Amino acid sequence: MSEKEKRRGVVICGAYGLGNAGDEAILKAILIEVRAIAPDDPITVLSRSPKETQARHGVKAVHMFDLAGMLSAMGRARLYLNGGGSLIQDVTSRRSLMYYLFTLSAARRLGCKVMMYGCGIGPVNSPDGRKRAARVIDRCVDAITLRDRDSLDTLRDLEVTRPEIVLAADPALTLPASPPETAAAILTAAGLDPERQRYLGITVRPWQGFEEKAPAFAAAADFAWDELGLTTVFIPIVEDTDTAAARAVASHIRRAPYAILPSCQRAEDTIALFARMDVALSMRLHALIFAASHGVPLVGAVYDPKVSAFLDELGQDLCVPFGQVSADRLTDLLRAAVRRAGDPAGQKAKTAKLLRLEANNGAVAKKLLEK
Repeated sequence: MSEKEKRRGVVICGAYGLGNAGDEAILKAILIEVRAIAPDDPITVLSRSPKETQARHGVKAVHMFDLAGMLSAMGRARLYLNGGGSLIQDVTSRRSLMYYLFTLSAARRLGCKVMMYGCGIGPVNSPDGRKRAARVIDRCVDAITLRDRDSLDTLRDLEVTRPEIVLAADPALTLPASPPETAAAILTAAGLDPERQRYLGITVRPWQGFEEKAPAFAAAADFAWDELGLTTVFIPIVEDTDTAAARAVASHIRRAPYAILPSCQRAEDTIALFARMDVALSMRLHALIFAASHGVPLVGAVYDPKVSAFLDELGQDLCVPFGQVSADRLTDLLRAAVRRAGDPAGQKAKTAKLLRLEANNGAVAKKLLEK
């Protein structure tokens, strides 16, 4: 048998097994699409918590720092997916950037087709990081699907030209929500009344200067109750950090009733919760994605370019840079969002455009597998 005939399988790498509901939603969406285009190929996921990933998603998982296991999987696979999220950036850390660049290079050397799947690019700020990223991506990647146009601009600035580059969207947009009864049960368990109450969903995260901004988010919750009749529900995407940030905000709430929900084990349940909200106010990208996919009016507090990039793709202008967050600014944006709540069809139409673009992720992966 030829080497090509012997190779089977897909390896997927991303920020998985870290307790981030957004990244787990990305992985689940990618798995659905890979199983549709390559149903007979075994799948291996590189994860920080391989046992948890294996149990949750029903795939073989290898620790992302298990070098021997990683290289063995790559040596057998047909396709390597650097999957979803903003992995090629050095804001989180330079080590993170170097790790993901290494996996691209290793997969290429071991004979895989290499694809960056539904991803965001940047920011890459250090001169050395930019040089390395440009060189590795240009030499080692066959195709890139991007979740926003800002990432396309970043690749152009890096002078990446060799891979096929296709505009797509975040894979998590395709995930369905759990049945409405699931969200109702979660809200009821938190002491809320989903039959009678209307909700403002808030997702916040720690960030530089967050302690100074927490009172502004609390004032928005009080406004939502006083003038809009909305009960505040804090929905964490990353349980520990987002819950701590929610508690910091809640300590400043004066009048509004609120609940801080536990993190959901299933991405579909988190999506169902956002679908039940009347308005969503979020710093987290995937909270906005989950809400947008069900036509919920959005207000974004933009701490990272990836958040503004998604809102731009959606044609959504109700956002404020994190450094400019204030009580007045947030209340004005919430008031405008409620006015838009009467046009869920318009919001869903914008999301439908992104869903059509998202299909490019699977189409490009399929094309690579067929080569």
